[in-house]
Amino acid sequence: MRQILLLMTLFTGAILAADATGTWTGNLLVPGKDPGPARLVLKQDGSKLTGTAGPNEEEQHPIDNGKAENGLLTFDVPTGETVMRFKLTHEGDEIKGDITRERDGATQTASLAVKREK
Repeated sequence: MRQILLLMTLFTGAILAADATGTWTGNLLVPGKDPGPARLVLKQDGSKLTGTAGPNEEEQHPIDNGKAENGLLTFDVPTGETVMRFKLTHEGDEIKGDITRERDGATQTASLAVKREK
């Protein structure tokens, strides 16, 4: 019985530790270009993810369709005539992953690596 309680406590702690709420800063990596700044301000409520994304504090765009499930964060960021689609992995104080968007009939890709601000 103690083992079951211990496992449940550890499992519950792992779920709570996976909360993506916070401010995250780091780099946006576009192939063929120098790394650029990236900033996410996220709020997680269960599997619902809301917030903003952009290069810095002054330029932030609201996220749409945000979901957080089992360490996978997905959301869209409409910017002008395009929509950037984020598929990220959240592990501890790091979020990493890929961004895609359709522009002028072509798919453009980038990667994101950010860390939680303390």
